[in-house]
Amino acid sequence: MTEQSLQPDIDALVEARDFAGLKAVLRDMDPVDAAELIGELSGDALTMTFRLLPHEMATDVFWRLEIDRQEALITELSSDRAAALVRDMAPDDRTELLEELPGEVAQRLLSHLRGEDLRTAQSLLAYPPESIGRLMTPEYAAVRPDWTVEQVLAHIRQVAPSKETLNVTYVIDDHGVLLDELPLEQIVLASPDRRVEQLMDRTFAALSATDDQEAAIELFKKYDAVALPVVDRKGVLVGIVTFDDALDVAEEESTEDFQKMTAMEPLDGGYFATGFGRILLKRAPWLGLLLMAQILTTVALTSFHGLELFAVLVVFVPLVNSPAGNAGAQMAGLMIRGLALEEIDVRDWGRVVSRELLRGLTLGVVLGAIGYVAAYAFAPWAGAQGGMLPRIAVSVALAIAVAVTLANIVGAMLPFAFNKLGLDPAVTSGPFLASVMDVSGICIYFAIATALLAASLG
Repeated sequence: MTEQSLQPDIDALVEARDFAGLKAVLRDMDPVDAAELIGELSGDALTMTFRLLPHEMATDVFWRLEIDRQEALITELSSDRAAALVRDMAPDDRTELLEELPGEVAQRLLSHLRGEDLRTAQSLLAYPPESIGRLMTPEYAAVRPDWTVEQVLAHIRQVAPSKETLNVTYVIDDHGVLLDELPLEQIVLASPDRRVEQLMDRTFAALSATDDQEAAIELFKKYDAVALPVVDRKGVLVGIVTFDDALDVAEEESTEDFQKMTAMEPLDGGYFATGFGRILLKRAPWLGLLLMAQILTTVALTSFHGLELFAVLVVFVPLVNSPAGNAGAQMAGLMIRGLALEEIDVRDWGRVVSRELLRGLTLGVVLGAIGYVAAYAFAPWAGAQGGMLPRIAVSVALAIAVAVTLANIVGAMLPFAFNKLGLDPAVTSGPFLASVMDVSGICIYFAIATALLAASLG
């Protein structure tokens, strides 16, 4: 039975409070499917359904749930049951949960950990938020250079159940300093009597425990790795980061950038996991800021309201502002993505200006020509007469050409400026840039129109 066909059955069993039937269905499900189904539930239904999972399956399902569902379960389950779940979680998943929980709840769970589990949890939480240290797990297989392949394989078989991945084995010295990494395939294919040091080439990529988590994404893409070692300042191996964890970070960063580009503070969790008031607080300040920017647009317009043909000219404001805003947004998007992928460096701003000045001017001339035709055709409908038509059309065309050229440069340079200031370049795109170009476009358009129409307007 597919996961989609099981969903109605789960809902019906929960509603009917058929515990026996629900337990039977859950028992036969794959943990991945069970986690996806349970993740759709909330409130009492979530807690009740989770409690019916077989004990050996509960942890496997729990760590696959979204953070908000894990938090809900932790607060509803008994202290002993919650502590048992946290103890059985992988260290990196446990760290992610503990840093999201309210302080008092996290401390209560930490008090239930003992020995190595407690030391591991405390050491991972001691790293800065959003650092590689918070993302890594200490569950890796490590060997010494003087071991034989036979000893390595015996060691791997012994520690396998407790390790995150066995695709890569790490070679360390007596002080724990990372010397090399060996793919499992290389170990398996080597002669049993060969020593590890004979297999080593001492070339490897490693992450620093204090680096930002985004650094992991870049290294995984560069080396196409399934796992990367994490070292401290002395080169001591302190953990590993696996590819699935890097994917989670990439998803979070992409979501955060997208939300910033729509002019709002990033949500702490998913849409449904974020409360009504919290979303309002994330959106309202930016909307207020953008409204203030649009007030500047109004001020710019009112400063030209005394023109005799103001009513005619204002009809074509969208024709000027729209291509400028779109051109700026395109460039900002290209620069933001280029900086994020490290295809472009902050030091490349001069090259970008020289390229985009001519490109923006070319686009401006082409779009200006289209604007000239449109303005000439529609100006009579707006009330323009005879000899004023060419001047109005030229005003629109020149304003589009200048505004698009300026927008192309501004859209390219703002991400560089924000990056240099240590701010996220993503906020320069979308509504923010559009508001800036609205004000600029109006000033450019009416300044040109005033100059061209001055003789006719007296």
